[in-house]
Amino acid sequence: MKKLKKIWQENSVLFVLLFILIACLIAISIVVVTYFVGDSSSKYGDRLDGIENYPFDEDMQNEIISQIKENEIVEDVTMRVSGKVIYITISFAPATTLVEAQSVALASLDYFSEETLSFYDLEYMIQADDTEDAEGFQIIGAKNVSGTGGIVWNNNTEFGDDDETQEE
Repeated sequence: MKKLKKIWQENSVLFVLLFILIACLIAISIVVVTYFVGDSSSKYGDRLDGIENYPFDEDMQNEIISQIKENEIVEDVTMRVSGKVIYITISFAPATTLVEAQSVALASLDYFSEETLSFYDLEYMIQADDTEDAEGFQIIGAKNVSGTGGIVWNNNTEFGDDDETQEE
């Protein structure tokens, strides 16, 4: 007993520090398991909570696709849903201008219900092939749930090589 008392008196600070180190390691392990490993089997985690309240089934998709295809400059439309994002690809006739295509995509927002637009983000990919008379395009746009209500298009400005900067 005297040996234990002597060891405690000589190393009491080390024992307290060791106890604090073990407590910290246990706390870090609990945090790592809780936040990084988790218990969700879905790749989306809890981001899709409530998605059952906003159904967007294949019938709704087919109805919207048929409404978009009614426009004579639209050649093909595909739609797929991944999580809370609806991906829409619209192929246009080769002579279609970019402004006409963007207006068709913007008009397609009217085909979606308010509930769908309030829950899902929309990603548009519009494209048309080159012709002798018109230049083709391929551009992506997005409409977010928290956005302004319209579609925001990416900047597809082409930058050519400037001869003056190459000579310097």
